[in-house]
Amino acid sequence: MNWLQQNAAEVIDNGLKVLLAVMATLTVIWQLRKQHRNSLAQQRENARQALMLRIYETLVLRIRALSDANIDAKMYAFGILSSVDIVQRGQTAGYQLSPMTERAPTFSDLNSKAARQLAELITEFECWSIAFPGLNVFQVALNAAAYSVRQSFPPLFESLLHVLPMDPPPGQAGKPTIIHPPPSQEASSELKRLVLEYKEAMDEIDCYIQDLTIEAQNNLLHGLFERRVPPRQPLDPQHRVISTIPEKAQVLIRYFETETPWGKCQAAINAEVIAEVQAKAAVRSGVK
Repeated sequence: MNWLQQNAAEVIDNGLKVLLAVMATLTVIWQLRKQHRNSLAQQRENARQALMLRIYETLVLRIRALSDANIDAKMYAFGILSSVDIVQRGQTAGYQLSPMTERAPTFSDLNSKAARQLAELITEFECWSIAFPGLNVFQVALNAAAYSVRQSFPPLFESLLHVLPMDPPPGQAGKPTIIHPPPSQEASSELKRLVLEYKEAMDEIDCYIQDLTIEAQNNLLHGLFERRVPPRQPLDPQHRVISTIPEKAQVLIRYFETETPWGKCQAAINAEVIAEVQAKAAVRSGVK
């Protein structure tokens, strides 16, 4: 006890040194662990930003390909109207003009290419749903617009078969090209109506992919830039602007699924499938 009393100051001093050493070691360990966690968090954030940029670049490539295909199809259809008008004016003036250069199969190929590009874009959405969940509203909107294009194409194509020259099938080059007489004023007016209907459906797709470009920038590049791109402002307020804001997206999805021709068609198909499944289940239950 006397020794302890005599060496108390030294014991306390040594104890404090040990305690300080332990605390310093623990502090270093804590700092190293914090730095490690921060490093991992920064690595994850860097990887996330890199993935976001990759998704954006992929979507932009798909959007550009679709936009170019849509423009090609629409411009070809409008070119047909111009050619028909020239032929009609030439006939009225008594001129013998060369046959139109446009062909219905060419227009069909351009329309099919646009449809493929749209399908590839929608398929791309499924790959990035976890990183960009707002894509769901665009998938619904573009499906609805694509349905309108599919409905407008057949009557237009049928009309073009009676207006545009028809070349012989491959392997039958010796046969002459079928040249139709210029359409009547009534047929020409109907053709113009069908072209405008087709163009309107294609324009709807173009508007939605413009919205997609804006939303992709605001959702995928927000970590790189502070500002946001303002939404599209249509001249006609009845035209819908697609937004990934949850409240607006829910309203839009409800509209497309319940009020558009595509949504009503999907509801009818689903009802038929459910009725068929229930009927089969009833039959199996009766057999048992």
